Amino acid sequence: KALADKLVALLRSGAPYGAKDFACRQLGILGTADEVPALAAFLADEKLSHMSRYALERIPCRAACEALRQALSKTKGSVLVGVINSLGNRRDAAAVADLARLLRDPYAAVADAAAAALGKIGPAAVPVLEQALDSAALPIRPALADGCLLAADQLAAEGKSAPATAIYDRLRKVELPRALRIAAVRGAILARQ
Repeated sequence: KALADKLVALLRSGAPYGAKDFACRQLGILGTADEVPALAAFLADEKLSHMSRYALERIPCRAACEALRQALSKTKGSVLVGVINSLGNRRDAAAVADLARLLRDPYAAVADAAAAALGKIGPAAVPVLEQALDSAALPIRPALADGCLLAADQLAAEGKSAPATAIYDRLRKVELPRALRIAAVRGAILARQ
């Protein structure tokens, strides 16, 4: 706790970015919910956003997920893409509604990242992904399909072959690039054993 307090003090000081980067890395190892606000303060900072997200992804508490969700409305561009990726890595099911809105973002990288994050979140996000797949323009369909494949693979790995097979079969019937349709066929075959 004493070391974490010193690292937080370093983050809040006028220390150079290299020192703050180091503090974020260390808080990723020993940080708790108490250090989340100090890390969250850098989520919109282009230089330190990556390392603050690195730390928040590893702190096992709800406050870290909440901080990342709040950053969705405070960031843009590549920083926003990073926050979306972190929510996906944490598999934060509470972020599904926020990520669903980002599927319609005009910046293609944001929409693609949202689809991938929803896929990592897994079963809780499948209805959103499938609904978006029905109405999505062709450019974003591959990202949505990839998200569906991630979720189906997770279901299959958990032994839930029926819902996984349903997703794979649905993807086989959607207009997608050939590689994604082949991945869906492969998944359907493996899920059916």
